[in-house]
Amino acid sequence: MYKLVSIQEHIKWQEILDALDIQDIYYTTQYFLSALKLDPGEAYLFYFHCADGEVAYPFIKRKVNEGMPQYFDIATPFGYGGPILKIRSDSASLVANFREEFIGFCKDEQIIAEFIRFHPSRENAEFFKDYLQLLPLYDTYSVDLKKWTNSFVKEKTASPEVDIRKLGTVRHMFEFLVLYYSNARRREEADSYYFFTNDYFEALVSALGPNLHLFGAYIEEKLVSACYVLAMGKAIHFHLEGNLPEGKKHQADRELLAKVAEWGLDNYYEEFHLGGSLDSELGDAKRAIANMPPSTFFIGKCIHEQKIYDRFISLDDEDIIRRYRNI
Repeated sequence: MYKLVSIQEHIKWQEILDALDIQDIYYTTQYFLSALKLDPGEAYLFYFHCADGEVAYPFIKRKVNEGMPQYFDIATPFGYGGPILKIRSDSASLVANFREEFIGFCKDEQIIAEFIRFHPSRENAEFFKDYLQLLPLYDTYSVDLKKWTNSFVKEKTASPEVDIRKLGTVRHMFEFLVLYYSNARRREEADSYYFFTNDYFEALVSALGPNLHLFGAYIEEKLVSACYVLAMGKAIHFHLEGNLPEGKKHQADRELLAKVAEWGLDNYYEEFHLGGSLDSELGDAKRAIANMPPSTFFIGKCIHEQKIYDRFISLDDEDIIRRYRNI
């Protein structure tokens, strides 16, 4: 048995998250409101329950054609997500029943394809390996803040020229955007599927409020590295960053991550999920800070109507990876 809750039904959506004890920013209506600026469509939470347990699965339903009949695909937004299980008895039976119900829902709703950006920290991809094609992208890294010690500072490798500050998410947004757009141009990602416009950042700040935080690294009063992080429940998630070349020269990104970890520890968070990176230097910084084994980021792909999919979408695996990866 399932229930479909729209993003306009905020209270019902939150009640389901609370019932499954999901305190994760990526599953909230607030996060989806900002995500819709990147991926226009309709946001829903599919809630399934049976004797074996419960499943919560938020997604964005998107048009794939303009004519009639109308067809759709669904995707989890930028970040991490996918179905979350609350298992009462048998996980295999719960997943099988959920997928059967969900496939029937997709058929009724003319949904021809499904793309899931699974949550590395929750390792929820493992439950669906028999039902979806799983595409591994890269390792992601985390800090167990209960065991955190700032070895970077203790080893005295930090540059005395770098000053790390916690910034105002609104007041310093323009400064961050200068770094972000400069970074995107250098990495030639301006034509990627996810390019974050001013509208997106304004929606992010407006929707997430106190769950969004901005940190910056300065050299001689010039902002050279900055990152937005998301915080809710027991976890902090690295979200977006921008760097100038001089920041990388002084390892400002590493000092920045260490500062966020210290702040998280002081504010009683338990995990700082750093994510992965296609930038080798930022990836090195994340690996250096992490104190937990890496987790793999998977994209899940399921084609419900192959012929219609081939007609309107027809992405090969490389296209899917390029489109749905974090950048």
